[in-house]
Amino acid sequence: MSLRRMSWTTILLVMVIVISGCAKKVPPPPPQPPAPPPPAVAPPPPPPPPPPPPPPAPVTPPRPLTEDEIFQRKTLAELNAEMPLGDVRFDYDMSSIRDDARPVLQRNADYMRRWMSIKVTVEGHADARGTNEYNLALGERRAASVRDYMVSLGIAGDRILAISKGEEEPLCMDMTEACYTMNRRGHFIITAK
Repeated sequence: MSLRRMSWTTILLVMVIVISGCAKKVPPPPPQPPAPPPPAVAPPPPPPPPPPPPPPAPVTPPRPLTEDEIFQRKTLAELNAEMPLGDVRFDYDMSSIRDDARPVLQRNADYMRRWMSIKVTVEGHADARGTNEYNLALGERRAASVRDYMVSLGIAGDRILAISKGEEEPLCMDMTEACYTMNRRGHFIITAK
């Protein structure tokens, strides 16, 4: 029996092992589910666009210059190039103011009254006929005649210098009556302002 007993013990032991091996194993606990993702947070709204830049300040155009400012900015050369003072013509061998010269001299006097600071030189010119000495004297009489007429219109005599150019600075070189007429003149030059 001993063999029998051993065999039964062995069989029993094998059965216990088999039964215990067939026993249902308890599965390990399931792994923890992953943490739920955080609730989807909507991204913050984009910042509002920056306000548009303010409109540029309106550019105010520079104030136009006054007549006085324009006058003050001009040089004597610029003023004389504009010829604001008109020349007057004389008859042959004469130094008296002609009737057609009076309105010109009136405008010149008005200009000098408007611009009280200016001083002028009146050049007396003659045509080429006659001697140099005679034409210098005639030019002097013409310049003095213009100066005296301007003084009679209210312009101070110390603002007008009268000189003679005689026949030395003609406007026209032709030996024609038209040229002679152009050369017999009282010519204004602004010398100070």
